[in-house]
Amino acid sequence: MRNPIQRLVLALLPILAACSDTELVGVHVRLAKDGSGTVTTRALQAATTPGSAEGKVRGVQWQVRADLMSSQGTFQKVEDLSFGDGEVRFVMSHDDSPHLRVLVQRRPDLTWVQALTPDQATRRSLAKVHDPSGKTHEIGDAIRIEIVLPDTAISSGVQPGGRGIEAQHERNKAYLILPVQSLLEKGDELVWDLSWK
Repeated sequence: MRNPIQRLVLALLPILAACSDTELVGVHVRLAKDGSGTVTTRALQAATTPGSAEGKVRGVQWQVRADLMSSQGTFQKVEDLSFGDGEVRFVMSHDDSPHLRVLVQRRPDLTWVQALTPDQATRRSLAKVHDPSGKTHEIGDAIRIEIVLPDTAISSGVQPGGRGIEAQHERNKAYLILPVQSLLEKGDELVWDLSWK
């Protein structure tokens, strides 16, 4: 017989698995004290080019392909880093304590969102490729922006709030979860503030 903690962990496993499926796409920033750093993007896309495994399997007519494309590069100043046409911008200050502000626009034509994840119908069709069990109905429906800070995070908060929008921090990491549907609705710009020691 399992104890209550084991039962809770087993009950949460499907939920945690679902969260990881929705957060396949995103932006990861590793920030140095001087404001330079590394950025990594993960983008989901429907693919037409056969994968290497397909050439090794016989007797199959391949119908759907999904690619998760990762890219990485460096920047000298986080203030110079932006996504889309200024759709996501970064402002760093050292007033009382180190502080980073991330400004995220919301509107239907955001090019940075379209570059990271396809439209909803495509995300639903690709879910069948990603999870052949059929338990996952949509993938890539949330974008995760994660920032690894130079030191221990003190705070992480976003305004205005909204359904599914979540800002958290732990140790030296801060992250912002943004549902694609919320980003593509016209609304006030999101302001994500985070600070560290």
